[in-house]
Parts: sequence; C-alpha cells; structure tokens
Amino acid sequence: MDFANVDLQASDVTTNGSYTFPHGFIWSTATAAYQVEGAAFEDGKWIVSHRSKGVSMGGGGADGRFLGRVGSDRQWDYQGFRKGAAGRMRWSGGFAGRAPSTWDRFVRLPGKIDDNSTADVACDSYHLYASDIELMKNLGVKQYRFSISWSRILPHGLVDFVNTKGVEYYNKLIAELIKNGIEPMVTLYHWDLPLAIADRGGWLNPQIVDWFGEYARFCFKTFGDQVKHFITLNEPWSQAKFGYANGIHAPGGFNENGDWTAYLVAHHFLLAHATAYHIYDNEFRATQKGQVGITNVGMWFEPETPSDVDAARRALEWQFDWFTHPIFGRYGNYPERMIQRIADRSRSENRSVSRLPSFTQQQIEFVKGSADFLGFNYYTAFLARERRPEEFGKNEDVLQVDAGVVESQNPEWKRRAICLSISYLLQPIGPPNSWLQQYPEGFRKILNYIRENYNNVTVIITENGCMDQPGEDLEDETRVSYLFEHLKMLSLAINEDHCNVIGYTLWSLMDNFEWSSGYTFRFGIHHVLKKFRSLQVDFDDPKRKRTPKKSAEWFKETIAHNSIMHK
Repeated sequence: MDFANVDLQASDVTTNGSYTFPHGFIWSTATAAYQVEGAAFEDGKWIVSHRSKGVSMGGGGADGRFLGRVGSDRQWDYQGFRKGAAGRMRWSGGFAGRAPSTWDRFVRLPGKIDDNSTADVACDSYHLYASDIELMKNLGVKQYRFSISWSRILPHGLVDFVNTKGVEYYNKLIAELIKNGIEPMVTLYHWDLPLAIADRGGWLNPQIVDWFGEYARFCFKTFGDQVKHFITLNEPWSQAKFGYANGIHAPGGFNENGDWTAYLVAHHFLLAHATAYHIYDNEFRATQKGQVGITNVGMWFEPETPSDVDAARRALEWQFDWFTHPIFGRYGNYPERMIQRIADRSRSENRSVSRLPSFTQQQIEFVKGSADFLGFNYYTAFLARERRPEEFGKNEDVLQVDAGVVESQNPEWKRRAICLSISYLLQPIGPPNSWLQQYPEGFRKILNYIRENYNNVTVIITENGCMDQPGEDLEDETRVSYLFEHLKMLSLAINEDHCNVIGYTLWSLMDNFEWSSGYTFRFGIHHVLKKFRSLQVDFDDPKRKRTPKKSAEWFKETIAHNSIMHK
C-alpha cells in the first residue's frame, strides 16, 4: 500500500447522525517493543552485577572527551571513561539474546518508576504474539504498528553481531500478521536505545547518525521484502525533552545540562532519520517499493489570554515544528524564530556558540523532504502565555524558557465523560495530576495547522488514546467518550477541512508498561473472548491473561461501519 496513493473516496460528513470516514481509510492499533515484548533475559541472560556511587570523569577516546562535560550528576558512566571506573554499571552474561537497553538500566534506578516495576516480562508478547494477532484480527484492524528492539537483533548496537533468534522472532511476527491480512508498520526506534550504544555516548555522540543508518539498513535488508512502511523514530521531541533534559525518561541524568543536551540529541535525531531515509531511497526503494516516514507528536496550544496568541504559536514551534519544519517545511531547517531566540539567549549566557546546533546548507537539503509521510501522535492540549521577565531565571523547563512561554492546563476544558449520554465533568483523565486532559478541538486545529503550513502532507495518525479512569475498570466509558470526540474531530478535519489524513491508529492494543508511570497508567484497548470489549492485561498472572474492557465493542463497530455512530 502506497500511502501517497491511497484510494480515499470522499464521503458525507454525517450519515444518519454518524461521522464517516473515506472509503479505504486505514484502521490500525499499536504497541512498542519495550512496553509489551518482555523476554528481557531470553537466550542469553543479562544481569546487573554492581553499581557504586562514584563516577569517573576521566577517560580516553572521543566519547570520553565529548561527554566529559556532562557533569557528575549523571547516573552512569560511559564506555570510553577510565577502565574499571567507580560507578560503572556492569552487565554480564551471554550475547545470544536481547541485550539491555537504556530502559533496562533506568527502571533499576531508585525512584524512577512510579510503581517500581520493570518491563522484564510486561505483556510477554515475545511468546504470545500469535494470540495478540488473533485479537487484532477479531477487532478488524488492517494495520499493526509495532517497533523493533534494536538491542534484541543487534546486541552490540552495531551490525558486527546479529542475534538470529531476535531476527527470527520479528520474521515470525511479520509473517503471522500478513497471513491474517494485517499489514505491518515497523518503527525502528521507540526509545529503547541499546545500552552498548548509550555507553558510547548514545544520541549525544555524532557517530550515532551512522550507527543508526547501519541499523536501519540491516532492518530494510532483513525485513523490507515484507514490510512496506517503516517509521524511523517515534516522537523524537519526547525523547529529547524527557530523556535528555528533565530526566523523566531514560537515559536521564542530564538535568543540569538539558539546555544544550536536548538540542544536540534532537540535531542527531534529524540527521539519523534523514540518513535512514536516503539509505532506503538509494538502496531499497526500487526493489521493495515501500515508504519511510517519521512519527512526531503534536500538542495544541491555546492562548491563555487574547494577548498570548504569539506565545501559543511559539510553544507550538518549540514542540511540533522543531522536528517537523526541517523535514516538511518549504525551505527546511529549524524554525527561524527558534534559531534566532536560542542564539540570542546563548550570547546572553556568554556562550561562544548557540546551544541550538546549526545545519550546513548541505545538511538542510539532506534533511528536507526526507519522508514519504508524516506519522502523527495526538493526545492533549495546553494553554500558553508570555513568560514574565522575572520568570526567565527559573529553569524548570528549558524549552519553555527558551520559547519565552509558560504552559499550563485549562481546568475549564472538557476533561472526561462520566457517562456516554451526558455532558463532561471537570475531572482529569487518569489518576490525580494526570497530564492528559480532553480537548478534541485541538486535534482538528493542529491537523489544519499541518495542512496550512506543510503543504497538506500525507498524514497517518500513529497514536491517539487515553489512560483508564480510576474506578471504571473494565467499563471504560471515559475511553469511549474520548475516542468518540477525537474521531468526530478527525472526520470533520478530513471531510470538511480536506486534511490529508489517510488512517488512524489507536493507542494501544493492550495495557502495557507505560514508561516512568510503570503499570499505573493503562492505555489498552482490544477485543477478546465472547463480548466485544477492550483489553486489560493481568500483570500479576504468569500467563498474562488478557481480559476485555468495554471499549473494543465500540471501536470494532466503528471499524466495521467506517464511521462513528454514538458514544
């Protein structure tokens, strides 16, 4: 299926009170390797042997010199630092199975995961993938988005050693999907960086552009005969901010240096993505006839007051345009205002160069146009206002400080549906202090922003959904309402506004390990057993039994009718 030539035939916006989607619209669901696979110790066990407090900042080689300035607050040291340095977290065991990723180390750091859990087993999809595919088949989806664990197939992170059992697992998964009429969409990187690569500097090391390119080439060569849609990176903004600025996600430990580490890894993300794209374009497209895109996350920002319109636009630039403009913008490169503001702030900090790295003209052209489609994730929206002068000294969020904005939630937005037939109550979705509030209008607005600013590029929604509401358990009416309202806005964006959206992927197929939230946030939806319901995983059950929730009946009906008819 060529996303650029999907045969979408126009439909009426409403039919008998329903909101419709074009004929040929792609319905999908998704997971990610680290969140569902488990099997962390299969075919070659890796264990933590020790971790001590001290960190040596000496070391030879380019990696040691490059990363030595990161500072002593880091939570690990890198390969390339002095051999035998204190603070080294050692991993021992075989090289035949999945090697550890940054998340395997991060989850073992005290206080990093809300419920102190790990994804060592998670949903155990490494063993239960055939059952998962049966769930998808029953649901009626025609596409499944999943990611490959880089360290499962390349334990060293490099192509010098291949874990054949890992390759076999993905080949079996792909074959079973195709056998059941479900097209695989493969994400190459969904945040689980091989520890062997992280210990050489990870995304801070410019060499990773080539390392990722070699990994992508291996995946294209190995899986590309069957996989026709690859996504290079999932939400590079989230990885840059949460992993390399505020330390909420792996690798963490860069809080005091996030004002430059976030921008540097973002730079390498974009170059690595473009490198993978051009490898496919030059070496594989002619024979495999597939496509390569990137998935960016977007949040909509409303001005807090009428005088904050420009602040809301800057917030969007630092969040969405940062990774979208270099690829899909008419002239490429970072947004001009980002370039200028960060350069000015860097000078005011007595820096000799801007904290935002510069592309050469050759690199601008290399990155520009390096995607066949845009994968887009949308969950929520925020308010934005101008940052007052006295607030610039506070470095609680370097991106907001550089943008000159303050972001916040709006308590008056409709945040959850207590019942399918009545209006919203002003309560958050999920546990107390949840980041996700329901503002479906933002979904339509940001899709129109893409249409207006990025030449109506082909878009596939690669994630949308919400976590469970406490107390609802399997009767997840909040999720049904969230999905209804967002799909309604999507239908209007396609049919009335002519946004070029060709498919929708619901996050997620099942409850899974939700990063730093562990198993306290559950996003799962699916159908199993006799009733049309969604999916909940019993993580205390050794067999990881999937139990239905209510929402899959609604989603399955939506897929079957290609329209949403009721909440």
